[in-house]
Amino acid sequence: MARILLHALEAGLALSVYLGVAFVGLSLFNPELWLGDYPPDIRKAWGPMSPAARRQKWLLGVPVLAIGLAFVAVATIQVAAFVPRLSFFALWLHTVIMLSVFNLVDLLIIDWLLFIRIQPDFVVLPGTEGMAGYADYGFHFRAFCLGTGGILIFAVIVAALASL
Repeated sequence: MARILLHALEAGLALSVYLGVAFVGLSLFNPELWLGDYPPDIRKAWGPMSPAARRQKWLLGVPVLAIGLAFVAVATIQVAAFVPRLSFFALWLHTVIMLSVFNLVDLLIIDWLLFIRIQPDFVVLPGTEGMAGYADYGFHFRAFCLGTGGILIFAVIVAALASL
């Protein structure tokens, strides 16, 4: 079981690095791509996503997410292949741990440290500077909690696929 936990932690860290770099890179390119992840006051002040940003999100954001999801599936299938007769629960737990590592990195490093504390210019949408949402730790914590619920459900799907 220790081997499975270690693999889950390592895969979670690798996923966190990949998605963290992708987030920062896409934010440098166009922070509006993440408009749906901004606090409500900022989204309201900004208005709807521009058609150009919507196209960019589909062209750039969706493939980044798809690669991340494929990584999760491959990492879990890899564990199933290396550890014979692994239970569904062990595969589910592996996936939960892996995704929870990313969820925690996203909350602590990307959201709280980068977005709120450091707040580089590339995460601030023009015209929304100084808005209360940029200091809303609770908004990001609630998103973390929702993400945790999603992880528990998504891990069932991944574990079922890896069991086949």
